[in-house]
Amino acid sequence: MKIEKKELEKSQVELTIELSIEEIEPQLKKAAQKLSSQHKIPGFRPGNAPYDLIKSKFGEMTIYQEALDFIISASFYKAVLQEKLETVGQPKIDIEKLAPGNPVVYKAIVSLLPKIKLGEWKNISVPKKEVKALQEDIDKTLLQLQNMNVKENPSDQPAKDGNKVEVDFEVLVDKVVIEGGKSQKYPVVIGAKQMIPGFEEQLIGLKIEDKKEFELKFPEKYFQKNLANRLATFKIKVVGIYERELPKLNDNFAKGLGFDSLEKLQKQLEDNINKDKEDKENQRTEIEAIKEIIKISKISDIPENLIDNEIHKMIHELEHNINQQGMDMAGYLKSINKTHNDLHKDFHEQAIDRVKSALVLRQIAQEEKISATDKEIEEEIKKQEEFYKMTKNQAALKNLKNPMSKNYIANLLINNKIAKLIKDTIIK
Repeated sequence: MKIEKKELEKSQVELTIELSIEEIEPQLKKAAQKLSSQHKIPGFRPGNAPYDLIKSKFGEMTIYQEALDFIISASFYKAVLQEKLETVGQPKIDIEKLAPGNPVVYKAIVSLLPKIKLGEWKNISVPKKEVKALQEDIDKTLLQLQNMNVKENPSDQPAKDGNKVEVDFEVLVDKVVIEGGKSQKYPVVIGAKQMIPGFEEQLIGLKIEDKKEFELKFPEKYFQKNLANRLATFKIKVVGIYERELPKLNDNFAKGLGFDSLEKLQKQLEDNINKDKEDKENQRTEIEAIKEIIKISKISDIPENLIDNEIHKMIHELEHNINQQGMDMAGYLKSINKTHNDLHKDFHEQAIDRVKSALVLRQIAQEEKISATDKEIEEEIKKQEEFYKMTKNQAALKNLKNPMSKNYIANLLINNKIAKLIKDTIIK
């Protein structure tokens, strides 16, 4: 096998690979056998006709074309190993010569894993903020728990602050009802600030069967960007008003939630909030630390296919989150007035950051000789099996049997070890 290597831009290499007739002979025989198994040839069992008979029946060029995939599969990865290349993604193949009685020549353009030179990252210092549950955090959570146990009684009085009001409504922009802008018996708690600014105040003083039309602007940073800062017309009809009676905050309330006293409930909430804040601060400092490592490291050009793969992963993650919320991707894209191509462009810079993070972590693992042992992997698999059995998650249990799961768990353990090393070394 002859190989010519040519360096290209953006971490790509072009390999010109030439294979002699002797080298491709096993693949030609394999292709002939495949043709024999696919076509009935009198006097021979499928796949057992002689090579010369197959050649005379179908033509030698047909055998060469059938053998092409076998030839490339058998030779490409040998060439990559021979040249000691670390490739990512699939190669782009162009056939240069394919003719009976001649060597086979093809070109393969491959993307290389970018080269990483880490800076003196152990000298970096990332400060960690002290976090603590504030009384207002605890009070806010208690209020949420009260609202989950609220008593509601129908009222025939005009709506006031604190009431729940059920409304039929339409939202129009430029005299057209917006996507998802029509609902019936929609519950609104006046003062809860769940609607856009100004909406809840418009309900005060209205009675059942009252109708009202008013205009409001959507906020500048509204999550549906196509509606941000747009003037809209709201048409509403009140169909129900309810007095809301929140349960009193006392020991009885706490006992209803499984605690001996209100004091113990508040202590548990304080602990939960502290842990949540601590987890978020850990995440923040880890992300900040990796950004600082990237800043002082040298990373060669990142192949576009590596970025594209990360973008597709991000879009898949987004779609999963949208489905978890009971929406579909098509409806979500319509609501934000974007296409898949728009998402691809929007995610491009973030995808580059994610790829750089992954490359830097991989380099740290190599230099620090961080790995996951078979024992550690098996222990983690058992731990996950126990959890999924307890939660009766049959799909997850089945997925654990997939060979790819072992690789995923190994990478997870390695990443956890890298995160701990970074935390212990540079997060103060």
